[in-house]
Amino acid sequence: MTDFSTPRRMSPGAFVIMFLKSFKDIVGAAFVALVYLLYDSHDSGGRLFWKFALAAGVILTYSLAVAFTRYYFRKFHIEGDKLIYTRGLAEKQTTSIPLSRIHTLRTKRGLVYRLLSMRGVAFDTLASDKQEVELILDESDWQMLLERVSKGENFAHITDDSVALPPPVKDDTQSISNLNILKGALCQNHLKGFAVLATVTLALLDKVNQIDDNATDRIIEYIGTHAGDVMPTAWQCLCLLVAIYLIVMALWTGKIALRYSNMTLRMTDNLLTIESGLVSRFTCRLTREKTTVLTIKRNPLEKIAGCQTISLQQAENATDNKNEGGIRIYGSNLGDELLAWWLGNNGNVNDTTLLSAASGIGLLMRTFIPHLLLAIGGAALIMISTKLALPGVMAGAVYAAIAAVRAAMAWKHSSIELKESYMKINRGNIACIREYIRYRDIQSVAIASTPFTPYTGRVSLNVSTNAGCATVPSLAMDEALAIRNYILDGKVSSSASESVV
Repeated sequence: MTDFSTPRRMSPGAFVIMFLKSFKDIVGAAFVALVYLLYDSHDSGGRLFWKFALAAGVILTYSLAVAFTRYYFRKFHIEGDKLIYTRGLAEKQTTSIPLSRIHTLRTKRGLVYRLLSMRGVAFDTLASDKQEVELILDESDWQMLLERVSKGENFAHITDDSVALPPPVKDDTQSISNLNILKGALCQNHLKGFAVLATVTLALLDKVNQIDDNATDRIIEYIGTHAGDVMPTAWQCLCLLVAIYLIVMALWTGKIALRYSNMTLRMTDNLLTIESGLVSRFTCRLTREKTTVLTIKRNPLEKIAGCQTISLQQAENATDNKNEGGIRIYGSNLGDELLAWWLGNNGNVNDTTLLSAASGIGLLMRTFIPHLLLAIGGAALIMISTKLALPGVMAGAVYAAIAAVRAAMAWKHSSIELKESYMKINRGNIACIREYIRYRDIQSVAIASTPFTPYTGRVSLNVSTNAGCATVPSLAMDEALAIRNYILDGKVSSSASESVV
């Protein structure tokens, strides 16, 4: 038993995990040299075997040395309301993190972690866009550390007169079935998966460029000779694109299933704890005050399936997981419950609307015209290359029709509403996206004009928080000024004064 009041090393199983990580990194760095040793060596089989055995021995020894150094010279403890973390051999570094400044406490339990009954614990703050501290602990140490962190957070609240402890609420635990998570994944826009496919394709092309000139010439000559036999027809191209899309969709759905399966949400007092994962288990623990923006998205497919995609966004430097766009919850219908938890006792989901404004038709034109020009140019290019007018006109018309629908939906959805305790920004093209921002989290409000503003009287309203900037375009000038003045003179100033008193 330990109370973490004195410096100590991580749990013993952490050494095994550090060794495996070091071994993987070193093998990855030396992979090219190992392949070169295999294919470019003219030695006999026995001599080649001993070379590889020697290389493996060197890598294992170096991995053990790196893992031992990382494990032995890393210590941590909790002193009052601060987590103190020391590391380094030649140059010792000590990091002190106030527990009240921790935005997210995340844990990871991969397959090796679970076999060893270990858990990786990461503490994220605003000091850097990377995690400041990562500890590898067994379950008993993790539970004791979590208890000490909670006590330290309460200690920080109690000793700070400007912050009052929230009143206790009952424990509310929600589970999201794997079927609903699969439905939520299938309802997403899978076209983003083509970015992954493009990355793989570029990597393959780079490998092709490394082939010697003779092989490249033979490939080009073969393609030129058999071009008539290998060139696909239009229907074959369409079937190929459909097959690629289905593969991308399956990969995307599988990724979501592995990451978010068996999800549970626990809302208690000021904390939200989310745990998910099929093979590797991930846990994220964050406080209400550290969640800046709550976003609820629902597209037509999600509306039919009766689910939503919910995002909890923190400060941009709070986590190093930028690709996920914050914390996401797929396939649930818990938007109102999470909104009520997020507002706490200082707001109401059903607050009356005090001020509101909607985007003008200029947003439709601004969104549609670039796509219309692209449709005309694409149609002209098809007609010139194929010398057939009908395919080009049909392709351009279909693209322009889709762009017109998207632009009209963007115009319909774009608006802003000021409630008593929070702001609601509506946006989205096909999907309807609602962003909720508390007034105390607003950093600045700006009005941006364009060269057409003197003629249209329309401006954009930019609301900045530590989680990014939200923009509501094409608002009437007088409405934008009224909203800006209300936020800055009324809400933001009062929130700032409350935090000082």
